Amino acid sequence: MDARLKDFICNHARNLIGLDVALFFQANPQTFDTAEGLALRTHRNVNEVREALDRLAACGVLEVHSRSGGRYKCYTLARKPAAWRLLCMLSEAYMDDLEARKEIVRLLIRARAAERKTQATSDNNDTERTEQ
Repeated sequence: MDARLKDFICNHARNLIGLDVALFFQANPQTFDTAEGLALRTHRNVNEVREALDRLAACGVLEVHSRSGGRYKCYTLARKPAAWRLLCMLSEAYMDDLEARKEIVRLLIRARAAERKTQATSDNNDTERTEQ
């Protein structure tokens, strides 16, 4: 698997919701919607979708547009060829290559395990500070 794709999966998609949102924009590149709308379309929790959208925007795959004086945040696919190529590479790997799909799922599982370990360490440190 391409190193850029692995980096994207581990550091930006980071979980199944991030993967779903990225694949959604690859399949629907003209989408312009809010986190709430995208959560309905992907059948996911709105807060988790919002986090994924913000990560994808931070890495340049999505663009964020403010509407109604900042009342709404809308997301759309970035108009950069590199972002489109990356999402196409992701889609091809996940949809068309069984071994690559397995590797993507393994990467997401490892990322989740590392996140939980970091969170547990942080929680333990907080508990120790509170007890002191």
